[in-house]
Amino acid sequence: MGLLPRRSILSKLHPGQEFGSLEELLLFQQRLAAELEKGAVERIPVGKLYSHTTPEEWYREKDSGTVYRYIPPEFPLKGRWAHVEDPEERSYFEQLCGTDRPTKEQYASLAAELEKRWRQGEVERAPSTSSKIAGTWVYHHAPSDETFELFPPLPSTGWAMWRKVFRSEKAGSWPGELKRDVPPARGGTERERK
Repeated sequence: MGLLPRRSILSKLHPGQEFGSLEELLLFQQRLAAELEKGAVERIPVGKLYSHTTPEEWYREKDSGTVYRYIPPEFPLKGRWAHVEDPEERSYFEQLCGTDRPTKEQYASLAAELEKRWRQGEVERAPSTSSKIAGTWVYHHAPSDETFELFPPLPSTGWAMWRKVFRSEKAGSWPGELKRDVPPARGGTERERK
């Protein structure tokens, strides 16, 4: 055994996290197919999604247990090939509602649960400044650094929208320009902002 740790097979399949060209993508796909055929790598169920807007696949190296996510590019979007830090982690917010298009009933239940968790201090929230739909809220769960946006049901369809947004305390974008809503139990009213 050498002094340096062995690089995973998955890390060697593609040098970056994005695909810069169709040629890079085709070479990556050939390498991945070869490792799957050899049995060194297996496709596994996806855990916590990176994004709700793109399809995603997860692959595990059998020997090391290392897991990578693959989001195919849709050029000019460059896709993603990246290590999954904790494959067992599940989305905090997806566990509250497993669909991105809640019905009116699902929306009412989700909104009530989020209100309860906000009042308990389990989640933070802020009114959305980017939505043109009144009553849209952005919710953040600090332990998972996960942020979702909840749009109320549209009169035309009756469907609400529940989606992940890329705001992060680590990246400094939560809350960003948003103003946190302060729960009454913490000395504020619902309209007072931090």
